[in-house]
Amino acid sequence: MHRETMMAFSQTRVFVPSDEPMEDWAETLIGRVFRVVTTEFADSLQWFWFSRYGSPAEDSSDCDIALIPAEYKQPIQAGGGGFHRSMRFRFSIADHRQADFEQRARELINNHAYRISDFRSYDFIADTGNNRFLGNENRQPGRREQRALFAINFYMAISRLVIDALVGPNDHDRYRLESNDDQLQNPRGSTFQSLLHLFCNITNVPTDVLVYYQPRLSLSGFGTFIYPPPAPEGWLGEPDRNPYSLLIGS
Repeated sequence: MHRETMMAFSQTRVFVPSDEPMEDWAETLIGRVFRVVTTEFADSLQWFWFSRYGSPAEDSSDCDIALIPAEYKQPIQAGGGGFHRSMRFRFSIADHRQADFEQRARELINNHAYRISDFRSYDFIADTGNNRFLGNENRQPGRREQRALFAINFYMAISRLVIDALVGPNDHDRYRLESNDDQLQNPRGSTFQSLLHLFCNITNVPTDVLVYYQPRLSLSGFGTFIYPPPAPEGWLGEPDRNPYSLLIGS
């Protein structure tokens, strides 16, 4: 792309059917749609990134949830509340290729029984340059734009690594991430454990691990600040009820 090319900043939110397998729904969507369209339009994309979400059915951010059919918003378990799984896909595309890019993405999405409500504009500076991603001491004029670009390129690098690590499709047109047999560095079998390791080494980011214990049943629960463990009454470590919570920071 030439430096003077005008760019469009867009996003969409892609929903998967409720009966999609839990173990590979996101990887399969990435392989079927995102990998294809970003490869075909590589010369016109300035950046792109994607991320996965599981949310209550009424969550309508970045989309018109009323346009997503009911079969994409079913409970995970019988009797549970409505729930949907989706991936946000954000990208910067040359203005003159935007219509073709979105048409091709929509074609891939519909062909594989996924659904979107629309494509809409994406203010990446307001998103990735806001106070969540910019510390108190660095909020001078111009820093939001600079931080947003750094963040976007970081997200794109991760997304490209995920695409590069895809394996598939298999006989059922499903995708997964590569396995890794370096048990010392990747004991859970994921190459991304080593990438996370280096990210933590580079940034010294605080990492919280929550541990709960149920003495009566001799059960332990574990989680992070993003995915807290269950903490019913009687669990040691229940933050709001018991002072004996065990918080490990690394």
